Amino acid sequence: MIDTARLLTILIQAGSFISAFAAIAASVVMASLTKKFGTGILASGFKTNSVGVLLIALGIFVDALQTYVQVGGYGHVVGDMILSILLMVKYIFFVVGTYVIVIGSKKTGDKLEGLMK
Repeated sequence: MIDTARLLTILIQAGSFISAFAAIAASVVMASLTKKFGTGILASGFKTNSVGVLLIALGIFVDALQTYVQVGGYGHVVGDMILSILLMVKYIFFVVGTYVIVIGSKKTGDKLEGLMK
């Protein structure tokens, strides 16, 4: 008989890992494209945003790990403590990654706007 809870966990983790690897690939591509632009403004903006995307990818990895711990059957007290720590780490990665992307994009936009004046 198929354990549907474990199968669902595997499918969720597979989706998480695929999206995290896609985010890491996007981060690497963004960081490597910086040398092809003529102006350093876009180059620095892409580099900053690639760091933010990488942090979000790490948050996705932690999210997949959190799902594994939830289904893993650890002791109640230990499992709750691990889940709480993973939840905090995940949100830290998501918030800092999003912040880096937003601030990097704003600075790049401001610098490009300054060139237009």
